[in-house]
Amino acid sequence: MTRMPVTTRCARALLVAVGLSGIAGSVRLAAAAAAFESGALGALVVGLLLLAAAGCAALAVASLVISARFADGGGAVRSGAVAVGWVLLLGGLTGALTHHFAWGAGAAPGASLVALSNAAATREWFGRARLLTV
Repeated sequence: MTRMPVTTRCARALLVAVGLSGIAGSVRLAAAAAAFESGALGALVVGLLLLAAAGCAALAVASLVISARFADGGGAVRSGAVAVGWVLLLGGLTGALTHHFAWGAGAAPGASLVALSNAAATREWFGRARLLTV
């Protein structure tokens, strides 16, 4: 197999979309923390906003790094994509159950990423033989 299957390309595109939206979310959270006026609990709220921004940024960086390795990566890259999908899925479901159903928006791309990364064609793509480079 020399051409990346459609399921693998879709998983890669989802990872890029998650990465870019994670960067946008972390910038927005950091801007909210910077503009927040501290009051009685101001420092606590700023700390929580910055913690959320760090989590979004970490997930965004992981998504973009994994998507960049799709062309030549092995089983660990596919496992990383599945892990990112599960983090999105569980985070979206937790947000939907604890806050509002709109917070569950991350569950759909997470479930899609898990399904696409576990597809037979994707498993075959990451399990193919590679040339040794020295």
